[in-house]
Order: sequence, then C-alpha cells, then structure tokens
Amino acid sequence: MPTIYRIHPAIGMARVGDSPNEYFVGQEAPGFPPSLNRPDSPHDPSAGYKDDQGRIKRQGARFRIYEYTLGDAGALIQAREITAADARIEWEVHLANRKAAAPNFQAPGRRNEGEDEATLIIDAGPQETSGAGQEMKRLHGRFMGVDVPLGDLLTDAAGRLIVLGGFGKSLSPPGSDLVNFANNDGWCDDVSDGPVRATIRLNGAAETVEAEPARVIVAPPDFAPPIENMVTLFDVVYDLATRLHPLLAAQEDSRAISFASDIYPILRRPSNLHWVSDAATMGHGPGGPGHFLTDSQMRLLSSNDESPDSPAFNRRNEVFMRLRRPPGLGGNRGDMPRLPGGDALVTLTEVQYRRMEKWANGEFEADWTGLAPNPPALDDIPIQDQPAALDRAALESCAGGGFFPGIEAGRLMREPPTYDQDQPLRISPRLAAGELTAGMAVPWQADFRDCDDAGFSDWWPGQRPVEVFRGQEQLDWVPSGWEYRDMLEKWSRLGFVVEEEGTDRYVEDERAPTLENE
Repeated sequence: MPTIYRIHPAIGMARVGDSPNEYFVGQEAPGFPPSLNRPDSPHDPSAGYKDDQGRIKRQGARFRIYEYTLGDAGALIQAREITAADARIEWEVHLANRKAAAPNFQAPGRRNEGEDEATLIIDAGPQETSGAGQEMKRLHGRFMGVDVPLGDLLTDAAGRLIVLGGFGKSLSPPGSDLVNFANNDGWCDDVSDGPVRATIRLNGAAETVEAEPARVIVAPPDFAPPIENMVTLFDVVYDLATRLHPLLAAQEDSRAISFASDIYPILRRPSNLHWVSDAATMGHGPGGPGHFLTDSQMRLLSSNDESPDSPAFNRRNEVFMRLRRPPGLGGNRGDMPRLPGGDALVTLTEVQYRRMEKWANGEFEADWTGLAPNPPALDDIPIQDQPAALDRAALESCAGGGFFPGIEAGRLMREPPTYDQDQPLRISPRLAAGELTAGMAVPWQADFRDCDDAGFSDWWPGQRPVEVFRGQEQLDWVPSGWEYRDMLEKWSRLGFVVEEEGTDRYVEDERAPTLENE
C-alpha cells in the first residue's frame, strides 16, 4: 500500500505584530478560537491580543506533517501525524516580499521604475530548522540596502513548525512621501509569502522522503477575529478547487446539505457584521429584516418544508432571491452581499450559491437544534479529518473579497494557474516566494487607512473594522482625520473586537486609552 506525506495546512496564515517576543498560533480548527497565550497552552481569552506594553502579538502559522496510507484504488486506509517522536524532520521556509518590484496596482508601469529589482525584492532565501522546541530563528532580507526582518522560524514541543511574520514596520530609505493607497515608490513593508517544505527520515529508516509542500502567507493583523467575512478566502479557494478537480466537484454535488453546517454560517455572517460596520446595521442589525438570528427567523429558515404555500418556503426564497448570482452562473439579479469588489461586486462563490439554491428549494437536512453548533478543537477531530480541518481553519479567517488589492492576498487567489493541478487547495510550486502578496498595497497601512473613506468603506470589515462598539456606543474605529502617516505609526494602538464576557455582544478591547488625543 502506498504511503505519502503532506504538510498541513496547505496554505498557512501568519500575521504581523510589533511585540518583539510574544505571539499566538492562529486558528487550527474551523470555528475554534486561537490560543492567545502560548502555542501549547489551553485557550485563554484573558491573555489578549497585545502584550503588557500594548504591543500586538504576532500570529504564527503552525505546520504539521501527516502520513497517509492509501489503498490500491487510492482510497485512504489510515492517517497519522508525524512528529519529532516518529522522525527527524528538516523544515525549510522561503519568505520574500516582491511588492516594490511588482506592477503598479491599477496604474501603468512598474513600482520603482528604473530601480534594480535586486535592490527591491526583500528575499530571506531558503532557511531551515529541525528538532523539537527550537527557539526563534530570525529571517532577514534587504530593501534598498537596508536590513528588513521578515519573521522567525521556531518549532513546538512536538517538532511542528511555527512561522512568525514581520513586525508591521514599513519604511522608506529615501524618505519618500506616502501619496497613494496602493502604490508608493521608495517604500517597503514586511509582509511576505513563500513555500514551506519538509524532509522526513522516519526512526529506523535509512532514506528520507519529501512531504508535499505547503505555503505560508504573512498578512496584516486581523482586528476582529470572531467576526466572519461574508465570503472567506477558504470559500474562494475551495470553489476553485471544485473546478480544477473533478472528483472534488462530484463529491460536492452529491453531498447532503446540512442547515447547521452549510447554511447557518452563511446567514450568521451578515447578521454579525453590524458589530463592525454601521452600514451592515441598516439591513442586518437587530430589528432589521436581514437579522436572521432571532428564534422566529430561525424557525422558518431552518425548516425544509417544500410546500410553495408554506411560510418557511416563502421566507427561504425571499432571502435567496436577494442574492447576486456569481458571474459563472449568469450574474445579475439580487443585490446581496452588499460589499464592494473593485473590478467586480462581491458575490457568494458558485459552491455557496448552489448550496443556498438547494436550501431555498427545501433540499437540505433540517438538523437545527436551536443552538449554534459547538465547534471541536483540533485534538477532538478524528485524525483522518484533521488535515482538512487545518486547511479550512487557516483560510476561514481571511477575506475572500474584494481584492482591491486585498488584505491577505490579492487577485492571484482567483486564478486557476495559481494552484497545484494535482492537489486541491495547494499553491502551485511554480510560484516564486513573494508572488502571492506582490500585488498588494505598499505599504499595507496605506490601504488600511483608505478603506473607510466615503465610497470605499466596508471592504473587509471582518478584519478591518469600520465602526465598533465601545460600551453601548458605536464609534469610528479609526480616529477622525487620520492620514497615511497616522496609520503607519499608530496602527498597533487600535483595538481588537472581541466577545464581551457573559454576553452575546462584540465590543472593542485593548484600544490605547490616549489614542484619540495623540
């Protein structure tokens, strides 16, 4: 029986922070919160997203290796995780930032035209680590002759790899002005991306094997971790995977639709966006027609009554008819979700839309118990399902639109050639380190600043809030009058949206108390 080895998550997500030593590991199971103290400790919400000096902890991406034993027909017989107790694992990570040498976003020419690309690409090169409990190993590159730290590598007590990104520091060696939300010559930041590889020598074995590689993306912080985007990056990547891999498409077409697992999350997302967006409050806040989370609404929406005269059938179809069709299914009709997309309005993916269509027709399991599903931690998920859970969790906290140019990664995530044609959800090994993030705004703080201007609001409120609740008041998250330089210098003083203890409210916490007067 053949045996293969794969690194999971297939695409890991790290985030910058200005705390020099403290970090946490991002989500590893769908819907289950990250551990905010140390990677091997239980979840501790009181620990917070900042250190005791008010600096933001970096979010680490943790990678694991799974061994798959397959039958002659390719079916999975068994799976297990390979740790330092089972093998010597040599990890290799290559981080790079290519923003300053990339084409201008929505403008002719290349950024820093005339400058030698070699001085613009911040490339840490392939870096290695191995063994259990390895301390941080710093990754460096250079920009216009100036050293730029891109992050750190370390391992946990089981020898799993943790990748930490940069410190959110953007700089301009020539002292250039900030003039644009996306294109600023002479500037760099310390986000990045690149491949993650591993070589394994099992205990007692003489030969080594290569695991199928993964990818890591280093992005700006997620300032509203419990608030989900209407369309997540996982939704986008999974949708593309069903088009590239016929077997996955057949599995998706034949699977039974669960209200609790497949439909409820789509209804929950807009209803919770009002905690970070006043615009969402109008239609989806409490008392609004699109606030689906009340008991009376859920009784109708969770019923699979197929009678065209039933209140449940009519309410389901009333909601469904408000949805925009994805372009691949004809486009037009409906006006939801009401999110900007730059070159195209954001729609549900084709997979999401087809699930909602089956739901509208009553073709789903009415498995709603009256309570939201309680998501399990990774260790409580069956071993054969853990790899898929890791792949999904890493991307569900990321925005799937609009890519203008984006927050975690850009429009390449919508392009089929970006992906491995043999393995679903994996980035093509042909993409060089730094290519996924090359087209993003430079520096990232400029785009962060502009995304609440009139006409440009609500791009990704699940990461970058527009309005937040402090106590009972809903107030601007970014202080009035902030310019690019303010965001560049004070981004880590902004607060995080968290669940208020003992309530079902989401409020801002850890905001610097003097921020409004600085």
